[in-house]
Amino acid sequence: MGRAHAILSASSAHRWINCTPSARLAEQVEDAGSDYAREGTLAHQLAELVLSWSLNRMTKATYTKHLKAIQADPLYSSEMPAEVEKYMSFILEEFAAAKVQDPGAVLILEEKVDLTKYIKEGFGSCDAIIIADGTMKVIDLKYGKGVTVDSKDNDQLKLYALGALDAFEFAYDVHTVELCIIQPRLNHFSMWKTPVDDLKLWADKILVPKALEAFEGKGLQKAGDWCKFCPVKAVCSTLASVNLKVAQHEFKSPHLLTDGQIIDVYRQTARIADWIKAVADHILKEALAGKNWPGFKLVEGRSMRKWNFEDDAIKVLKEQGFTDEQILNIKLKGIGDIEKLLQKDFDKILSNFIIKPAGKPTLVENSDPRQALGGLDNAKNEFNI
Repeated sequence: MGRAHAILSASSAHRWINCTPSARLAEQVEDAGSDYAREGTLAHQLAELVLSWSLNRMTKATYTKHLKAIQADPLYSSEMPAEVEKYMSFILEEFAAAKVQDPGAVLILEEKVDLTKYIKEGFGSCDAIIIADGTMKVIDLKYGKGVTVDSKDNDQLKLYALGALDAFEFAYDVHTVELCIIQPRLNHFSMWKTPVDDLKLWADKILVPKALEAFEGKGLQKAGDWCKFCPVKAVCSTLASVNLKVAQHEFKSPHLLTDGQIIDVYRQTARIADWIKAVADHILKEALAGKNWPGFKLVEGRSMRKWNFEDDAIKVLKEQGFTDEQILNIKLKGIGDIEKLLQKDFDKILSNFIIKPAGKPTLVENSDPRQALGGLDNAKNEFNI
């Protein structure tokens, strides 16, 4: 159940296809991984295990042994089984529907695929594959809850699909590939279909030449949305140059910005904020490791007072004659915590006690799929502006 990573990993394909030198540059940075990534790996292990057990593909003894090991992991939480079940339900429902349409439908779990036909030393792992009636579904579980990821033209899943086609095309007549991304903690389910011929054309025209450049560390560095998870973004000169151009913008008026200039800056604020944080994190990490940054020094940051031996403090206060109402704050835990507690019964028991206020107005580009607010006066009334 372990997972490895290639130099040109499928998960970072969007980055190295657009910025070919990034893969080799990333090798210069130590990647210790993160608890988020390890939590994701654990969720994948649980999903594979529970699905295999549900499909009668392992003995109860094997299932129990692996389940205990997963539950013993410090990153395991009571939330994980409920979230993994959403992913599992999706797969089982899709497989059942495929069996109705095509009795010969197959479901393959955690299939290691060879990508060396397209990428040097390339490999990957498909979470789930369903093949039926000329269509191959490639399903990917993303356990994180940071950003939604769409399956449309998703480079990572297109790579997985190519590997899956190479592995099974000889036995099945596949003309369409459907890419599916499941993010259970965000309740995000994204599906996108593409003809096999279009996928192979993309591989020949774009993937193969870009992969060769990336493997050799050649090509031009290019900044874009793919920089967000790049391990070298804090020290990337290209990204720095692009971001600093905002500050160096040659504005016609020396005093006030035009509307167009303001929008030009606004479009780039999220990327710049993300980059500045990455630079700050990098500098602090290096300083803690002993590096001396000219003009700067490590100091103890500000802190807030907190109780030590809180139970004993409560006891002393009660001995002084103070009541619970005077010294304790008691309030209902957050909705997420209670949802973990009740799991499937949450909506049935508490749906009448929950409201979802309108989100705070946010200015986005017209390409954003969300519906525009219905006019200034309505927006002011809705959000009490």
